Amino acid sequence: MNVREPADQLGYFQKRQKEIVETIRQLVELESPSDVKQSVDRVGTVLASRFSELGGKIKFHPAEKFGKHLQIDFRPRGNKIKPVLLLGHMDTVYPIGTISKMPCRVSKGRVWGPGVLDMKAGIALALHVIEAMLEWNNGKLTRPVTLLLVSDEEVGSASSRAITEKLAGDAAAVLVLEPAYGLHGAVKTARKGVGEYTLQVTGVAAHSGL
Repeated sequence: MNVREPADQLGYFQKRQKEIVETIRQLVELESPSDVKQSVDRVGTVLASRFSELGGKIKFHPAEKFGKHLQIDFRPRGNKIKPVLLLGHMDTVYPIGTISKMPCRVSKGRVWGPGVLDMKAGIALALHVIEAMLEWNNGKLTRPVTLLLVSDEEVGSASSRAITEKLAGDAAAVLVLEPAYGLHGAVKTARKGVGEYTLQVTGVAAHSGL
């Protein structure tokens, strides 16, 4: 099956919408706050198994305080061009137990739950897109693809930064797996930066009061 036209590709995924939503639900219900290493590692293990079934080469990068960063490589034999890097993260900001108070659900064509937007839906999409591309091209990709899923994005990416920069430098392009945003499904094309400042103030300490 070789699907080339965008309309055909859209139809393909529309037919598999329930399957994609189920993958999102499974990932969301695997709670993975940044500071609970074993929980993030559990997500990594599940994803490694899924991508390995598609033929991806699995590599875990150890991290002392956080979960292991997951790298998956798809290298078509004889293809020497630079890979496309798909970049995402497995950790979320939600503490363990959030899923019981805010369960994953589907309502009015939308998926709700802790970590759906940031960014387990994006990881699910990467999985199903690679699966589709393999199906469309007789079991092999037309160019190398690397997927990097880090475990510490929500806390500054200190332990994954060097890995990300190295793989990004080796890639022809980098696509960040941020899913569509908000109730209108807007495509994300840029993100705000982060600034840190240290202020030194001189004067007399005082407190206003009654």
